Amino acid sequence: MARIDNRGNLRGSARVGGGYSVRGSDQLLRVSKALKAAGEGDLRKQFHKTIRNAAKPAIPAVRESARSKAPKKGELNERLAKKPYRTQVRTGAQTAGVRIVGTKVDPRMNSLGRIQHPVFGRPGKKVVQYDPDLKGYFDEPLEKLGPGVQKDVVNAMTEFTRAVLRSGV
Repeated sequence: MARIDNRGNLRGSARVGGGYSVRGSDQLLRVSKALKAAGEGDLRKQFHKTIRNAAKPAIPAVRESARSKAPKKGELNERLAKKPYRTQVRTGAQTAGVRIVGTKVDPRMNSLGRIQHPVFGRPGKKVVQYDPDLKGYFDEPLEKLGPGVQKDVVNAMTEFTRAVLRSGV
């Protein structure tokens, strides 16, 4: 479900089974905190990078959704698909998990289908239009891919911890 942060950026995470899963985020929090407490900063960075990489396959799905749902006139669909999207690992007690973050994207495009664009020939003049087809371009692919991404992230965490235990760090 996408939400808006305090800077106006679009942030999304996938719902699994009608609610947020606790299993993977609980493991993520425990392993990350244990690495931090042990003073293994470099290992913790590698752990977060492994998790981010496991969630990255969801980004092309968001881009493809933007290409197919946004208006093609004026290449708005391509401009929206080229906006920066990234994965983010959060390790707070209440916010532990992986998120897909869309910066420089108006969050109202996803929730309302709202498009603001300049008017040709009138510098500084902008107009707002609503496109109902654009609603959910960010949420829908994340909800569809959520269970698969969750499994990939949990598998990546498991493999990483096994590799660390085998190496004896």
